Amino acid sequence: MTAEVVEEPDVIAEPVPCSRCSNGAMLTIVGRCADCISDMGRHHPEEREAWKQELTAAIESRGE
Repeated sequence: MTAEVVEEPDVIAEPVPCSRCSNGAMLTIVGRCADCISDMGRHHPEEREAWKQELTAAIESRGE
């Protein structure tokens, strides 16, 4: 009797939850998915400005 070997596929990426809507996304930018970034740009300009400040801070902190 031989044991059947089941190979698990290599996982390259997994969805992460958006910090705004909690939906799983393969790509987030400073915690927000593309749908939320778009929604902020169209309907919530104050929230988008706050997100842009977070983005700028994240980029600047990587250069240190």
